[in-house]
Amino acid sequence: MASGCGCGHPHFFNQLSCGLDIISLAGEWLTAAANTNMFTYEIAPVFILMENVVLEKMRNMIGWKTGDSILAPGGSVSNLYAFLAARHHKFPQYKEKGLSSIPGQLVMFTSEQCHYSVKSCASVGGLGTDNCVMVPSDERGRMIASELERLVRYHRDRGDVPFFVNATSGTTVLGAFDPLPEIADICQKYDMWMHVDAAWGGGLLFSKKYRHPRLTGIER
Repeated sequence: MASGCGCGHPHFFNQLSCGLDIISLAGEWLTAAANTNMFTYEIAPVFILMENVVLEKMRNMIGWKTGDSILAPGGSVSNLYAFLAARHHKFPQYKEKGLSSIPGQLVMFTSEQCHYSVKSCASVGGLGTDNCVMVPSDERGRMIASELERLVRYHRDRGDVPFFVNATSGTTVLGAFDPLPEIADICQKYDMWMHVDAAWGGGLLFSKKYRHPRLTGIER
């Protein structure tokens, strides 16, 4: 009798639980036998080159000819990476001088349907969870773009510094896809970084049938 989550099927592959893939098993044997860390090119030149080739191939498969990539241990850490990148992009002096170098209270925005790790970024990054503003969603669980802009304007007018918007492509509960083009327009208008948490729905980038319109705008 198969398990309810589908894990009993040998070809079931989920982001958390999955069956056995023989090629992946061979890769695990190789990396375990080599027991090599990848801190620098000098320590692991072959593995570094292999990583670059794999990431470039993945970018090409989804149609991106430029850009860079990094492998992350999970979606929660990926969201934190994006938060830190956004803060450094807008305030590069923060690395050396800290909060005193920022002219005002940083504020980030995300859907009320987002993954819990997004709000954790505000805590870990020193903003405080009160400065992670939850944007209302519609009946389908999608962020309401007009509400996002209203909240951005409200916080900007009171002297806060809006700098980061987390959009979700595949929410945890409803599997909703936020309207990326509209969110990207707002981020461009108010000079904010748009991050897309696509831990659930990012696989649609490989689908010619379902990629559009669900992920249209993610390249922005």
